[in-house]
Amino acid sequence: MSFSEETTARNRFSYFTLALLLAGIAGGVNAIAFFAFGVRISHMTGNVSWFGESFASGRLDNALEAGYLVIAFILGACASEALLETSRKRRRGQYIPALALEIATLGAVAFWGHTNPEMHENFLLRCLAFSMGLQNALTTRVSGAVVRPTHLTGVLTDLGIQAVRVLVWLRDGFRDGGARGLWDRLVGLPRAQQFERARLQMGLALSFVLGSVLGSFLFLSFGTIVLLLPCLGLLMVIALDMSTMASHTPVPST
Repeated sequence: MSFSEETTARNRFSYFTLALLLAGIAGGVNAIAFFAFGVRISHMTGNVSWFGESFASGRLDNALEAGYLVIAFILGACASEALLETSRKRRRGQYIPALALEIATLGAVAFWGHTNPEMHENFLLRCLAFSMGLQNALTTRVSGAVVRPTHLTGVLTDLGIQAVRVLVWLRDGFRDGGARGLWDRLVGLPRAQQFERARLQMGLALSFVLGSVLGSFLFLSFGTIVLLLPCLGLLMVIALDMSTMASHTPVPST
């Protein structure tokens, strides 16, 4: 393997690891928010529907709260973009300002929710929505809109599409070479370049599910303070961003 090929492989591994970590964190935060407050704060489609349903039925207090969550998510996305713009020319550590803000937000919610469990619930929800907007915008920008780790609608759609493409690819191998051709394609499937995105999407889905399960289990045992664990995960992302494995080209301005 040449130096350039090795560097590309390391960058791909770094990118894949970063995406999986962020998806797992999003799944955990979303599950914790649901158990703590009864709202799924990373799914803006549901919150916009909640706004419409509440407004139409005259429950204006619920409509306002749904609207505040959507606004908080958008503000998080704006903050992420602004912070990324300030560091887009760095080769390492591009994501640190946005990730540090998310860590501060989640950490504050963890401590405040733990020490004041009955106070300012709506504000804590908005903070969590802000953090998810920030994380989603950050990952969307640096992945070229390939990865949005806070929700799975696009991921599951892509998996359905890719599943059919895999079957067609295997069928073509059987047509061209019989059982031997089918076997060769089955063996080569884990390394087939055309299915690299499918492997990423499957990893994102599994990571989100794992984060949801782990976040739910830990919240039921320890309460809101478990939001500190996603903070540790974000620190791992920062370490990855600063490592020699993550030597990025500067993110272009959009």
